[in-house]
Amino acid sequence: MTDVSVSASPARSARRMAWALAAGLLGVELLLISVLYQHNFDFTCRDLAPDGFCAFAGRIVPRALGVLAAFGVFALAYSELIKRTLTTPGPRPLGLGLSLAGLALALAPWLFLSDASGAGHVALGGIGWLGGAALAAAGAALILAPWSAWRALLAEKGPALGALLVAGMALPEIADRIQPLWHADWVTDITFESVLWVLDLVGYTVDGNPETKIIGIFGTGDVENFLVAVGKECSGVEGFALITVFLTVYMALFRRELAFPQALLLFPIGILLSWAFNVLRISALLSLGFEVSPELAIGGFHSHAGWLAFTTLSVGLILVARHVAFFNKAEALASAPAPLPPFFSDPVVAKVLPFAIFMLSALLASTFSETPSLLYPFRAIAMALALALFWQVLRDLPWRLDPLSLASGVVIGVAWIATSPAADGPPPFGALTGGMLALWILSRVIGTAVLVPIIEELLFRGYLLERLAPSGKGVRMMIAIVISAGLFALLHDRWLAAGLAGIVFGALVYRSGNITDAIVSHAGANATIAAWALAMGAWHII
Repeated sequence: MTDVSVSASPARSARRMAWALAAGLLGVELLLISVLYQHNFDFTCRDLAPDGFCAFAGRIVPRALGVLAAFGVFALAYSELIKRTLTTPGPRPLGLGLSLAGLALALAPWLFLSDASGAGHVALGGIGWLGGAALAAAGAALILAPWSAWRALLAEKGPALGALLVAGMALPEIADRIQPLWHADWVTDITFESVLWVLDLVGYTVDGNPETKIIGIFGTGDVENFLVAVGKECSGVEGFALITVFLTVYMALFRRELAFPQALLLFPIGILLSWAFNVLRISALLSLGFEVSPELAIGGFHSHAGWLAFTTLSVGLILVARHVAFFNKAEALASAPAPLPPFFSDPVVAKVLPFAIFMLSALLASTFSETPSLLYPFRAIAMALALALFWQVLRDLPWRLDPLSLASGVVIGVAWIATSPAADGPPPFGALTGGMLALWILSRVIGTAVLVPIIEELLFRGYLLERLAPSGKGVRMMIAIVISAGLFALLHDRWLAAGLAGIVFGALVYRSGNITDAIVSHAGANATIAAWALAMGAWHII
């Protein structure tokens, strides 16, 4: 027993050092990026680059914090899996090199970008930011464990980790969507009075106007006063919504391990702590602006302190949820996770990951181009590669050419064509001619008629229906069909027509229990539409 404990202790110390090094390195890098780009960087992104890219890159720090929070939740929820797969640190020199190279690449645009930059320099800046983020993340991952360990981790819980990381990266957009909740005057009033109380408690001379919600710390002599307005967006309601969303995702993914209804107490605990963190954040902002630097307080602290607080709170709550017996099922904690199939042979991954790549390709196209439709050949390649990774799973599906499925698809395609509005604006292929136009048309037809139907049906009529209605029959299945059709409709501009088509595709699965019937029908509809677009030049209907 002595030999085991002696040999295990250095291993545990090495793991802790690796985690501390990775976390500290990322923290320092995010701080440097935030501070440097907040000061002396005269570059108006939206005047020189696509809006989508600016919206994404301009929030890279809160996105990174959201991703770190998401990974923290995953690590706490699956601590035994982490201990089993990420057993030894990776090659530290290589990890450090990649991380520092990523930092250098992310900071490089600060040296040459300005409002006078041309399109080429802006493109290089975008490559630097996104490439630097990828390298820094890869370096931190390699410090924690070698690539083989990460592959083992993804093979067991890839979908769960992917869902959490996507949620973390999308947190700024989630915050935007909940802006209407900011209009909670009573919360603003309570927050305003609480900040006054905290500052008075620590000895500042403060004054506040209840009407304008302006709070000021006042100095004497030559010491300048510092005032801020506690607006509705500072009330803390945004934090309430964000922590609620995060806890909801966590409980949905790990509901089998949690004890209900007591786990629901995490919601009021999280909301109360979120409000307290917000009061302390505003108090610290005023103190920093008065004691140190107004520019640092407004330009740096104010921009990211809220996200740092959210990251800390979300990880802390999950830490409580995993280590306090009151919130957990004893049998769930005692049982080891069941092994899952290898990553690229896992049917669940095959139904989710290609769709994620499909959506990511759309995001990247809109980010890097004013006319995203021109980049469709690259999107088609990405979709084809995503499906090729899961060839074994796709090959084993019960493929058949069902006459009813094919006929229903043709009817849907004809109805789509007949109800399409007139063309509005230039063609999606722009000014392409000759071979480039032929390549664009070929990729568009193949993508529309073959790739997209497979990818979308695997998710909407495959994964979603199986999750919502495992039996595949009865009222629950009917409700699941409607839900999946509604989500499917949200992807399309003509949501009513798309929603009705989704119900037909779901009904075919209900009839036979075979996902390939939905794929055949969807492919028949899209092939009909693509053929009409090709014959008539009506590319706007796709």
